[in-house]
Amino acid sequence: MRHTLATPHASPARLAAPQSFAYFTIKDRLPQILTRVIDTLHRHKNEFFEEHGEKGVEAEKRAISFLSKLRNELQTDKPVTPLEDELPDAALWNQYLDYQRNLPNGNGEPSWFQSPWLYVECYMYRRIHAALAQK
Repeated sequence: MRHTLATPHASPARLAAPQSFAYFTIKDRLPQILTRVIDTLHRHKNEFFEEHGEKGVEAEKRAISFLSKLRNELQTDKPVTPLEDELPDAALWNQYLDYQRNLPNGNGEPSWFQSPWLYVECYMYRRIHAALAQK
């Protein structure tokens, strides 16, 4: 009798294994990157004021607040939320998030540590872009 192995359907790498690179990326590396971005914005607040006046300082404060909230969401494994900005690709990101919510074996609300790690890593950079693009 000949045996064949069925190849499982490909599924995106998830973060469940604490020893995985994906888990390390979300748990340690991404919060460090967000902290560096926040620190950099804070260190350049005088330049924002010189170039844009009070509007520049207010934009810097909004961006820092947005990124601090993002870092907290990530570190506490909150659900990944739809993008609410007006950048042209927001609908595509939200469409993929809806797809993740509706997977038959999914848990409904994808969180940072239960989502495909490449998606959440790219999603974080996309949210950084949104924070800096605010008007």
